[in-house]
Order: sequence, then structure tokens, then C-alpha cells
Amino acid sequence: MLLKSAQKYRFRALVFILLLLFATWLVTLLGKSPGYSFLFDSFPMPFYRALASYLNRYPFWQNIVSIALFLISAIYLLVLNNKYIVLKSRSFQPILFFTLSSAAFLPIQRLNPALVSLFLVLLCIDHLFAIYQNRDPLDNLFRAGLAVGAATLFYGPAVVIAIWALITLLVLRPFSLREWFVLIFAFTVPWIIYMSVLFIIDVDIHNPYHAFLTSIFTEWEPAIDDKIFWIFGGFLAFPFGVSIFSVFPKLAFQKIIIRRYYTVLLHLFIIGVLAFFIIPGVSYEIFYITAVPSAFIFSSYFSDAKPNFWNELLLWLPIFGAIVIQVLMMVQF
Repeated sequence: MLLKSAQKYRFRALVFILLLLFATWLVTLLGKSPGYSFLFDSFPMPFYRALASYLNRYPFWQNIVSIALFLISAIYLLVLNNKYIVLKSRSFQPILFFTLSSAAFLPIQRLNPALVSLFLVLLCIDHLFAIYQNRDPLDNLFRAGLAVGAATLFYGPAVVIAIWALITLLVLRPFSLREWFVLIFAFTVPWIIYMSVLFIIDVDIHNPYHAFLTSIFTEWEPAIDDKIFWIFGGFLAFPFGVSIFSVFPKLAFQKIIIRRYYTVLLHLFIIGVLAFFIIPGVSYEIFYITAVPSAFIFSSYFSDAKPNFWNELLLWLPIFGAIVIQVLMMVQF
């Protein structure tokens, strides 16, 4: 049974997850992934523009870089779990559910600013998790703020992570004006440095500011059939709902720190979803960010789930969804 195998921290489970990951990215590896135009293609943030303009000349290496960035982020999820014991035991499941919640949606299986900035978002999560009951959290807060500030220079809508970071500070720490000042100031440091460089080399320092506003407030609808999104979301929604309603009541019996970690992860998911529906410039690429909390919530449920028919079905639903998306996209193109 798949569920029983996935629950074990063994080589067999890793092989299955890697094969699934390879199958998910196969269309992109073959260079047959459908190309959609997103807002960030026409109005990129400065750091992403520099990276994309170089890699666009080498489509094969662009795909390789995209997959490498995805793998690095997936491995970082395992590092976070081992470091903070978010799950009760070591598991490869976060990679599985991270893949099914993000890259399985074929239209975003490409180089994009959310994927590029994802490592910085995970770095921010890492440093914020470290502040709980830390006598001297200022260094971690400063590093978390730097990571978010740098992320916004790749992906403007990553500014929502700054909002999440402030909420997380409220959840994990008693209120301290000095801590809030350090975190908020750190957000601005990458921008101050970048704009100072522009000033020195006599380039208009307002350019990144205008690019940021454009990436947030310009409405852009990629030419993606809505049914693809609803099929993708539909196969994920029911297992995710079951996971939430099962995991969070059980948190009452776990350590306070674990309860707070899952609280801020749920906040991150909610903020990402709200950004998708409310902010005009945010599109499907934000699934890479919402996939982080989804991966841990899914993994928390399935790591303890009894291997019966219904839980097997719940586990297979996102996998079936990924297969359906792949087939539909290949048929259309």
C-alpha cells in the first residue's frame, strides 16, 4: 500500500517520491511544456529581469535551473523539519506534497520569480522559527527581514511574506518594539543598498519602485483555461480539508512550540490564498509559496494516518490530479 510505504523514512519511499518528481517535470525536461505569458514576463522585478534575460537565451539550461531551484527548496523543507521537528518524525513526505501542491500545476513549471525567491522565503521561515524562546532573537529577525526584502527584488508580491513575518512575530514572541523595528528595518535594507547602487551609477532610482507597483497592481490574466485550475484545486482541496480538520485539533496534545509553528504555517497559507484572489498582479506562480505550509499540513496528517482504504484514496487524489493535469495539457498542446 502506498500510504504505508510513504510513512516510512526509507530508501524505497525516497525512490518513489523521486520518480514521481521526475514524472511531474518530464514534460518540461523534454522541452514540451506549454508556454504561457505572465505579468512577470512583461514587467519583471529588477533581479529577476537580470536572471531571466540571461537564461532566456538557453532554454535547456533555463529548465535545468528551474528544476534545480525546485529541488533545493524541496530539500530545504526536509532540513526545516529535521531542525524544528515540525513533524513527529523524519519523513520524505514534505517533498511529495510540495511537488503535488506546486509543480504538478504544469503552467508554472518554468522559471518564474516566485520559484526563484522561494529559497529566500524558506530562509525567512527558518530564522523566524528560531526566535521562539530565544533570548537574543535580533540577529534571526534581521536575517529574516533581509531574506524577505531580497525576495521582493525578485518577486514583488513576496511583500505579503513581510506581513506574514510580522504576524509570526506576534505569535512566537511577546511584543517588543525593538524587535519589530529590527524586522521592519531589515525589510528595507536590500532596497536601500540596491537604490544606492543605482544612484551611484546614475540610474533612475525610481525604476525598481515603479516595477514593484506594477507587479502588485497590474491585472493580468494568463491564457490558461480556468478548468485546469479548478481540476488542480479540486483534487487537492478535499484531502487538504481533511488534513486541517484532523491535524489542528490534535495539536492540543503537542508541545506549545509545535502548535505555534502550525498556526503560523496556516497563516502563511491563508495569506498566500488571499493574495492570489485579491492582489491583481498575483497569479498561479504563488502556488510555490502556498505549497510550503500545505506540504507540512499534508505530511502531518498522512504520517499518522491509518493505512486503510479511505486514507489511501485521500493520498491518491492529489496524485491522480497531477496525472489529469499532465494529460489535459498534453492533449491541448
